[in-house]
Amino acid sequence: LSEKYGVHVCGEGGEYETFTLDCPLFKKKIVVDSAKVVVHSADAFAPVAYLRFLKLHLENKASRFQMESSGTFMVNSCSCEVNCNDDDIFPSSEEDEPQENIPVIWKSLKHNSVDFTKTFGSSGKSLSGYQWFSGITAYFLPSKGKNAQEAAREAFSSLQANMTSEGLKQKDIILVHLYMKSVKDFNVINSVYVTEFDLCPPARVCVETLLPDGVLFCIDCLAHKYDIAMDDVLRDEKLVMHVQSISHWAPASIGPYSQSIKIRDVLYCAGQIALVPCTMQLVSGGIWTEARVSLRHVERLLQAMSQKTALHHVITASCYVTDSKHVPIARSIWQKKLRECKKVEDSETYHDVISVCGLLAVVVIPHLPRDAAIEWHVVAVVDDPLQRKHFAMKMMSEGFQIECESVESSSASCASISVRLSLISPSASQLDLDGPLHDLVAMFRQAVEKLSEDCSASPLSFRVFFKKDAFDAETLQTG
Repeated sequence: LSEKYGVHVCGEGGEYETFTLDCPLFKKKIVVDSAKVVVHSADAFAPVAYLRFLKLHLENKASRFQMESSGTFMVNSCSCEVNCNDDDIFPSSEEDEPQENIPVIWKSLKHNSVDFTKTFGSSGKSLSGYQWFSGITAYFLPSKGKNAQEAAREAFSSLQANMTSEGLKQKDIILVHLYMKSVKDFNVINSVYVTEFDLCPPARVCVETLLPDGVLFCIDCLAHKYDIAMDDVLRDEKLVMHVQSISHWAPASIGPYSQSIKIRDVLYCAGQIALVPCTMQLVSGGIWTEARVSLRHVERLLQAMSQKTALHHVITASCYVTDSKHVPIARSIWQKKLRECKKVEDSETYHDVISVCGLLAVVVIPHLPRDAAIEWHVVAVVDDPLQRKHFAMKMMSEGFQIECESVESSSASCASISVRLSLISPSASQLDLDGPLHDLVAMFRQAVEKLSEDCSASPLSFRVFFKKDAFDAETLQTG
């Protein structure tokens, strides 16, 4: 600046003053036709001058969305671009192809007889200060004269009372799963949700799912409060990323949530959909583009919270899609991105990248906010993935296949255990889940026992995804 314009590096009294001519928020750009420098003070030591605009005009900007012939999606030729070429599309395996529901005859099937929202529950508190709360439900029956906002407030009052009884406050919540009966109620729920948290709200995952009639929403949440009295050193610094400004980097929050929260070496990210950062509109181009853009947002959040963190630091991942045909696409892009992480490591010593991230759960749900087709949610650990402990096993149980994977962070601070129960083939006889559930629990216990002696993690919460009308949910809950 000094050589080109004769400007001192310190500016005027230690600062520079600027005038913005164009930015993503502007509908048109400002063009300066003529201007002159006005000397305010000709002091020899610290002269002061300013720029006076004599004539300006507005110009239309290029079309906001452009699709280049090369297959590159561009937004105003800015950094919000995504390459989506045919080379990026990997053929999916038969295992990933959406399957028809196998007709199942259960011994005692009572569809829709289970209401998971009726039981409020909380886990014990872990040694490191974590505790889960589940079943917080907003009941909304217009016929009884209660509006949606009142139903939401009652639910949060119930949550607050239960947390108070555990010696916690709502500011201690770091992650929320919000399940809505309908995304049409998104704005109504947010209007109450925003009043419940301070300037650093928890990270959040928000999806529409099949809730019982009369339920507005149901949430479960993870809270953390470390007992400083147990340790002379404050080990659990809480770092929060809550960006609300428009940028070309990653989307601003579209609700009262933080993009990411870091407790010690664990990163809890909010769910990410494919919003173009500088416009906050859903990206065009279909599921492939949406999947890539939203996963890129995840990568950038991880790196912003800890510079060397990438996707292979993820210890558990959930992907929500609105169509079963999108399942193999999500898996393909996830595996491709992990392979890219592997390229930067020593290929001779690096373990299987996909295994150190654990089992990816891809879940089909009815709708997502902003009519997105896909949403990614991850929890990551700032550790050495090379040193993680991975355990996997598989077994057959009365016509079912049970698969289990566990991943323990190299720091031994946390672990992820995933169990999958699959029906291998249709059966004309009645099926009983008692045996398979017994084997499933036994396998889970075995996975817990495989954790190292140094691991301070303890199981606090189960999240179960199952196919609608193809699974005996009542037996599952009882088992």
